[in-house]
Amino acid sequence: MLLCGFRWLMVGMLITGLGLDATAQNTPEGQLTIAFDTSIASTYLDPAETTGIATPFVFLYGLHDALIKPLPGNNMAACLVESWRESGDGLTYEFQLREGLTFHNGDPFTAEDVQFSFLRYKGTSAKLLHERVKAVEVIDAHRVRYEEMRLKGP
Repeated sequence: MLLCGFRWLMVGMLITGLGLDATAQNTPEGQLTIAFDTSIASTYLDPAETTGIATPFVFLYGLHDALIKPLPGNNMAACLVESWRESGDGLTYEFQLREGLTFHNGDPFTAEDVQFSFLRYKGTSAKLLHERVKAVEVIDAHRVRYEEMRLKGP
């Protein structure tokens, strides 16, 4: 069970933090106020430097989105992707990215950005994560494939 949870944690870390500004389907109402009894470190805002403690994720979830992530009523739901496929052996994942998404500066979101974000990650477990994923391949502007993603077991 722990390895399964670790697998999804690593998948989430692997594909989170692209810093995209996705348009919500419904306009949020009200105001959310969050208070912390800690200083906010710059690493709390950069998914590539996630330390593995819980506090930064409050900020990361508010600022960044993921290709897929757990949502209420769904273990894994599409966010920045339209769809994804997992190979029969569970080692290869191919993601079809949503088109029309842009970064805060207006640049389009592409498969190259997904690859760059994975390669840039240097936070907690970066060495292990990079050892367990053979390659992140850009298939075309809106498709990316993770090859031999061995996130559980030796």
